[in-house]
Amino acid sequence: MTAELVLAAVEHRLSLSATTGTRTAAISHIRTFLRFLYWAGYHDQDLACFVPGTPHWRLAHLPPRLAWDDVRRAIDAIGATTPVDIRDRAVLLLLATTGIRNGELRAIQLQDIDWRTGEVFVRRTKGKRDRAAPLLEETGAALADYILRARPKVDSPYLFLSFTPPVGPFKCASPVSRIVRKRLRHGGVDVGRVAGAHLLRHSLATQLVRQRTPINEVADLLGHRSINTTALYVKVAALQLAEVALPFPGGVV
Repeated sequence: MTAELVLAAVEHRLSLSATTGTRTAAISHIRTFLRFLYWAGYHDQDLACFVPGTPHWRLAHLPPRLAWDDVRRAIDAIGATTPVDIRDRAVLLLLATTGIRNGELRAIQLQDIDWRTGEVFVRRTKGKRDRAAPLLEETGAALADYILRARPKVDSPYLFLSFTPPVGPFKCASPVSRIVRKRLRHGGVDVGRVAGAHLLRHSLATQLVRQRTPINEVADLLGHRSINTTALYVKVAALQLAEVALPFPGGVV
């Protein structure tokens, strides 16, 4: 075994990996195996030093997102004939128009909705800071319709409840993610492998940036502690980026 063979094996293994995590793990396994060969005396040279590292930059990826027309089509495809339909429409509208996270939605209580000011109080945020999210008229109407017509008549302070016995609040993230996937697919949206509350959150943030909403306002809506996190969505605003791009110093080739 030579260094050239090691590099060829690394190149092949990386070609089979789709994410930064799997690439990093693959490189680590190869390096560990080569160290073992040297330690155990199966090879007279430590070839692990020839295994390159895998560069990883924070926030270097593009967030998974949907076109806003797809989000709108999925919401419009939800009927209003059954309690489940009414609840699911309220869930998708709240996620899509406020950008709240899965856990934040599950933590919302009836008392957290301020009908007079048109806001919903968001608790248990990822940044450990409570915040208020604005309720659009359509979203508020959907929530009112759910509470008055569809919400199970049980003694629970939580807004969204499961219809599957025992009736009560969602205990984990999976039920909310299933609702999002189901409604997106029924609306004819190809969701791929990633579909959940965060997909709607990313889609809203991308749409707001494309509408030239100030980045600090987007950060406040999403509850980001650092504006650098919100800046991730600027990378998908190709038209705005083209406007501020500097000309290539060498001129047009």
